[in-house]
Amino acid sequence: MSHSIRRTARWAGLAAMAATALVATACSSPAPAPASGDAASGERPGKTEITVVTAPINYEPVYLADSEGFFDEVGLDVTIKPGGTPQDNLAQVMGGSADLTIVSWDVAVTATSEGVPIKVISSNAVVSTEFDTSGVVVRADSGIESLADLEGKTIAFNDLGSGGNVAVKQAFEAAGVDPEKVEDVLIPFAGMQAALEGGQVDAAFPSDAFYGPLSQDPAYKVISNPSREFRGGLPITLWAATDPWLQENPGTADKFNEAMQKAADFYNDEANLDAVLAVRSEISGKPVEEVSKVLTPAALETPVDVAEATTQALKEFGFVEKEPKPVDEILWADAPRS
Repeated sequence: MSHSIRRTARWAGLAAMAATALVATACSSPAPAPASGDAASGERPGKTEITVVTAPINYEPVYLADSEGFFDEVGLDVTIKPGGTPQDNLAQVMGGSADLTIVSWDVAVTATSEGVPIKVISSNAVVSTEFDTSGVVVRADSGIESLADLEGKTIAFNDLGSGGNVAVKQAFEAAGVDPEKVEDVLIPFAGMQAALEGGQVDAAFPSDAFYGPLSQDPAYKVISNPSREFRGGLPITLWAATDPWLQENPGTADKFNEAMQKAADFYNDEANLDAVLAVRSEISGKPVEEVSKVLTPAALETPVDVAEATTQALKEFGFVEKEPKPVDEILWADAPRS
């Protein structure tokens, strides 16, 4: 089964899941309207309870929002669930086991084009235009010097049809390499180094905390940084929710964004580096002295022009089979923009 067919089947499944949930809601007995505030899950006098799903990268701001009391300040009681790929995370909000989730722009585009009722409420972390937090990495002794040398070889991605996968295809095309002549292999970020060491793949595309150690290890070398070249300023990860949840809970979404803005400001302040690295150490399970100190910038705004260019690239490479929705329709009405 091709990647395209698998993606289409997954989006169809999520759309069906959403339709089932909407029917179930419509058929259930109406609940009394709350006296004030949103009708969010767990709404009660005091804090509003919500559950959010994060990702294997860019998770620091949400944990800081919790540990530094920013969620408390806006009246939210947030349960954070570690997540996986953007598609798998999205399935959790569609299934009702979470209220907000981390996705990628690519997944937001492809999912909404297939009728999955979600909207992006804010960006989380963005591709720096000044330094690299991802790249194509190979073994130093591999003999591979450039993207052209990967023709006929394999490259590992954490997710196929999303994020770096598309940017790398753009880089291959710019380098005169047919992207179809390089085999994409699905391997989680945490397994990429072992896959390179064992010769399971010829190259890998690590990001964020997984990129730093490999890029600085003399046993490996970076041959390309497509994300900065083709996606500078684009969110790497974003927060999304279902349309029905946002219609019922706009105030809760606003509160979440307010807390995450405080977290982003705290995270971006170099004076707080130790606190950020402590979170990275705790979540990764690595000693703090071993975690990467390369931090992806955090920001809530989505740059509309870069998002539109990326959407067109998704269409060009066949990752979107149906006509993608305009950027403003993928973003929630109150989502920060730039």
